[in-house]
Amino acid sequence: MKCALHIHTNMSDGFHPPEEMVQSYLEQGFACVAVTDHQFLAKPDYYHRLQLLTRSFSGQIMVLPGIEIDYQPWNYHHLLKIQGRKESLHILCHPRAYCLTPEQVKARIESVPFVVDAIEITHRGFYTPEYNLPEIKLPKVATDDAHELYDIARAWIETETFSDPDRLFRAIKAGEFTVKFA
Repeated sequence: MKCALHIHTNMSDGFHPPEEMVQSYLEQGFACVAVTDHQFLAKPDYYHRLQLLTRSFSGQIMVLPGIEIDYQPWNYHHLLKIQGRKESLHILCHPRAYCLTPEQVKARIESVPFVVDAIEITHRGFYTPEYNLPEIKLPKVATDDAHELYDIARAWIETETFSDPDRLFRAIKAGEFTVKFA
């Protein structure tokens, strides 16, 4: 199961409608995509549109509703929150964008009052090996953080096939996936 866990649409700062982005991932062989537009830019009907999107692609591709939060205690560092049926998945976004050292990343992860489930080892789909370290004790995911069609399918994860998003989240939290790059 090929999964894109971090994409944007024109419901925030992306350039294309969510339907077009999801369709493009489907055409690239993805079985799962998380729409994670920026919280501070999301349009008022964002969650309603995600529900409609999920229904319209049902049976073709798993569409996961998410949001990219600007976490204020970290000076607005971005954090993904992707929602399943009962569970959610929190991913620390692109630490290279903030020029963080691995020690600063570890300190941020330890400072939050909730669980961070994984960390991106990519920035806009490009590998950032300085965060793929055993001392950062989180599963390391690859994402393309696509904002435009030419951004898609640069980096992703692959897991066994799941029809239940909560089971997918449990596999990701357990590190039961591989990272892939174009």
